[in-house]
Amino acid sequence: MKNKKNNIYIKFQLFYPILIALILSLVLFTFFMVRIAGNSIYHVAGKNMMLEVHTIKKMFELEKVLKLEKVKSNLKVANKLFKDEKISFSINKVSISAVNQLTLNKHKVLIKPMLFGGKSLLNSNTFPDQVHSLVGGTASVFQKIDSGYLRISTNVLSEDGQRAVGTYIPNSSEVVAAVEKGQAYYGRAYVVNEWYITAYKPIWFRGEIVGMLYVGNREKSIGSLRNTLKTLTLFKTGFPFVMDRHLNFVVSPVNPDKLIVTDEMKRNVARHVGSVFQYKSQVNKIKYLIASIADEQGDYIVVVVPTKQLTEVPVSSIIFSSIVLGSILVVLLIVLMFSTTTRRVHRLLNAIRLSNVKLRNTKEALRHSEENFETIFENSSDEIFVTDMQGNIIEVNNQAAKLLCYSKNELLNINFLDLMPLKFGELFLTNRSLVTRESGFLFDSEYVTKEGVFIPVEINSRVIEFNGTKVILSISRNLARRKEMEQKVLSAVIQTEEKERERFSKDMHDGIGPLLSTVKLYVNELGSSDIGTEEKKEFVNQINKMLDDAVGNIREISNNLMPRVIHKYGLVKALEAFCNKINQAGKIQVEFNADNLSEQLDKNVQMILFRVISELLTNTIKHANARKANIHLQQDGENILLTFTDNGIGFDSKEVMVNKNTGIGLKSIISRIKSINGTCEIISAKGEGFKIVIEI
Repeated sequence: MKNKKNNIYIKFQLFYPILIALILSLVLFTFFMVRIAGNSIYHVAGKNMMLEVHTIKKMFELEKVLKLEKVKSNLKVANKLFKDEKISFSINKVSISAVNQLTLNKHKVLIKPMLFGGKSLLNSNTFPDQVHSLVGGTASVFQKIDSGYLRISTNVLSEDGQRAVGTYIPNSSEVVAAVEKGQAYYGRAYVVNEWYITAYKPIWFRGEIVGMLYVGNREKSIGSLRNTLKTLTLFKTGFPFVMDRHLNFVVSPVNPDKLIVTDEMKRNVARHVGSVFQYKSQVNKIKYLIASIADEQGDYIVVVVPTKQLTEVPVSSIIFSSIVLGSILVVLLIVLMFSTTTRRVHRLLNAIRLSNVKLRNTKEALRHSEENFETIFENSSDEIFVTDMQGNIIEVNNQAAKLLCYSKNELLNINFLDLMPLKFGELFLTNRSLVTRESGFLFDSEYVTKEGVFIPVEINSRVIEFNGTKVILSISRNLARRKEMEQKVLSAVIQTEEKERERFSKDMHDGIGPLLSTVKLYVNELGSSDIGTEEKKEFVNQINKMLDDAVGNIREISNNLMPRVIHKYGLVKALEAFCNKINQAGKIQVEFNADNLSEQLDKNVQMILFRVISELLTNTIKHANARKANIHLQQDGENILLTFTDNGIGFDSKEVMVNKNTGIGLKSIISRIKSINGTCEIISAKGEGFKIVIEI
């Protein structure tokens, strides 16, 4: 019994300093909490409210930045679509009532409507609706008039809900000032009756600016902002709202039934911009703590909290809570003190040590795993990109930065679409949609490096989870070396083929020539009166044998003869002779033009171009029912451009290229051009002729 009392006494001696320290700490804590609660509560609340105001402002600014990047990307797509068709102007003038979108003044103007692909753009919805279907937002085509730039095709709506055709941007606008200098304009602009984030680009015709192309998105999406502000929790009944510079609500309070925003409160908000202040409403006698700030457009962002929420818990409640908490801790400490033995304490300490060892091992293993993953990611021979669903790059490896000649930080601030040439823009967006819809897709494309070098790549994209959100992982492989090797192999094949044909040509000259010369001698002898009948029969037999030999040799090598005129006179002379031969037949009129074509052009390139043009003309004569064909071959530095057109019946190019049983000639042409690192663009539709543009 005595030992038990001694044990209790020892345990008490061991733990009573801790008990006293705990009680004193609780008393002091309660005392200071009571002292500072009244002074600090408004200060802390004001800081939190101002932080909320700045957060909302940053949200607005981020929305504007994202929309500006989006309209830049949208303008590239719209410009590509617009350049796909030629523009011209009608010979007939049309009278239009032009409305100044700023002053709403009207006056009559006479214009020759702009034609797009031969069709009038005035009041046409096709182009802006096509842009909207691809990238969203608004789009317009403007035609230049004396007063400014007139909307002739648009999906921007006026206040009456109609398309705002006939409104114009006056010459005093900074948009017009930029476009008149031949520059693109990006930024905030007033469009008809609202502020938009916009992009404008001049339209050129015969060296002059005749209009401009526009894409844009509304500056503020009020519905989206209202839904976002509803999610903010400000104490219990606090609420945010947004007013314009005229103190009208842009986003109304989320709970106007409980709390009243008076005109006097609004005026106080305007006077105390950038600060936190208290205000007592004369209507409902409620005191408010208010924080406000103005954004760059002059709109007021406001957060309001009734002060009663901040002081409704009395000091007695704080003291009571402290006493309850202290009592619980004291009871727990006493129970622990008298129930815990030294052995259990040692066990606990050993368990803690073991746990710490395991935790350190786990952390070390995790660190090694992360290092291994980073090593694999950064040292991959392929280019790896992680982009959000809008195409913005959020992660990239060193190989991609090295290939594209950008730093990693530069790549993390651009859109994946900006790495593509314009000609792949629309196709990339289509492939991107397939990736999203099918969760993965493999396709070929090209990159443009920082120095403007084009690199062919194969891109394998799939949708994955990254940091809790869906992103697109794209792994690309540089095809330049593979295509270079394929080109070398094909070039070797072509050289071998041409050498073989040259040999066949020589065989014909050296083999058939002597046979025919001998036949001629025998024939001359047959006409002589000095030889007898038997000798003539022998001559005839010899002639028949030699003719049989000649026919066999000709049949063997005739199909392998090469166009020697290329080697002797060059590609241009060979094509001129070929086209003249076709024109003499009278079935079709072929017009051939060649500009600045070098005589030192690689023989393989000359042979492939000759074969391609021959194949194109053969297809036109056989299938197109065309009356005229035009061939334009030009060289600019190291680049060669071949344009072939005919006015035949045309065909569905996509259907022909997909069908395995058709388009063999076209596929052969594309294969030949790819072998010399060239590209083909086929433009054709039923009833609209045929066009192919080849660039090497």
